[in-house]
Amino acid sequence: MIQSRRSLSQIAFEAKVDALICAATSNGATNFAALLHGLPAVYPTELLASLDRLAAGGMINSAFAALVRQQAAATGSDTVEGRSLLPLPHPLDFEWRFTPDAARSLLNRAAEMTPAGADILLFGTPGLAVEALTLPIGRRLAFLAENNSVTDRVLELNRATGSPLSIAFCSGGLPRQSADAVLLDPPWYLDFVRPMLAAAAHACRPGGVVLISLPPDGTRPSAEADRQKVIGFGRRLGLDPIEHCPLAISYETPFFERNALAAAGIYPPQHWRRGDLLAFRKARAPTRHSLALSAQRREWTEARIGRMRLFVRANGETRSGEAGLTSLIDGDVLPTVSRRDTRRRLAQVWTSGNRIFRTNNPQLVLEAAISCAGETMGSGVQPRLWGTMQEHEQLERIADELRALAALEVQEERGAPMVALEGSMTWRSSSTPYWNKSTVTISG
Repeated sequence: MIQSRRSLSQIAFEAKVDALICAATSNGATNFAALLHGLPAVYPTELLASLDRLAAGGMINSAFAALVRQQAAATGSDTVEGRSLLPLPHPLDFEWRFTPDAARSLLNRAAEMTPAGADILLFGTPGLAVEALTLPIGRRLAFLAENNSVTDRVLELNRATGSPLSIAFCSGGLPRQSADAVLLDPPWYLDFVRPMLAAAAHACRPGGVVLISLPPDGTRPSAEADRQKVIGFGRRLGLDPIEHCPLAISYETPFFERNALAAAGIYPPQHWRRGDLLAFRKARAPTRHSLALSAQRREWTEARIGRMRLFVRANGETRSGEAGLTSLIDGDVLPTVSRRDTRRRLAQVWTSGNRIFRTNNPQLVLEAAISCAGETMGSGVQPRLWGTMQEHEQLERIADELRALAALEVQEERGAPMVALEGSMTWRSSSTPYWNKSTVTISG
């Protein structure tokens, strides 16, 4: 029965996307980019699947569908933007960042909705925090964040600009009624949205506002129903909805998503993804207890090798045989970014370019990654002494693989075509030492 409901929901969603595309073509959308920008955040693979259905049913010209698919597969049609001041987003963090224009618009909107000298809390939005460092808005600003390499970089930038931000970690506890406006951008899943919205309501003063980004109707079958659930949940937290602005927020396409789409043979334009902006006003005390947030230690440990962020699930499992990285899928790049993809559960090594691997010795891979991270900076970081010459040779071989991966992903990030990694590659990349046990904010 559950499977039937899911199938019916998917069928209804596909019919909705088909109708949207027919309307868009009737209104003059004549190419892949125009279709993407004209639709309510329909994913590129869903768009192309819809075109195939419509062409097969005679609803659109088959030559037009073929032309759009050809445009979607064309590389180099859009300029890759310059590098961010922050470390790359990683797919395990479900992190998409606002475009600079969207970030400035959100900060200005929060300023418009609050009096001069008010307190604004940026909750889990590192890109917004960086933009706020240089935007004079006449408000006191605070940033509540996870303890990870991205926040470490925000801390550095904050110090370099005279510390205009007050920065705290989620693990240190949540503020209570300390902000006149709270801006948050949770991962677009209800188990993330609910506790983060509850924390925002907890931090917001009476009469203050909460601004949250949510998935538009074209994102997935449940998007509209999920938004209504969020509104209902907000009311129980004392938050009344006062504004809904569809497709008001533009996002940068993170490197991991660019690689995922490239692995599927799709090269969309920059900033195709948009979100809805939903604004609440805190009108009364909550009628339910807030869900607790806790920064709990994950089983993943992070090491940075140059630009590449590498996450290793060092769960103590060690199997016999040659240690190293084992491919899980052809080309190694996971061609989706959805957490519903079952292949995510198989990964033990995961790069910021969305490459996933298994390994029979996660600890050795982590040791090799830490060695790579420290070697060029002369930090003196050394892996522990392995007991045999064979283990030492394996460590060096894995380190070479990781350096090659890092160099390959630097080229891809700059817009070079994706290529398969060869075992004989001996690229070396400049490395910034960083490793830590990663945490994630989840509901308690």
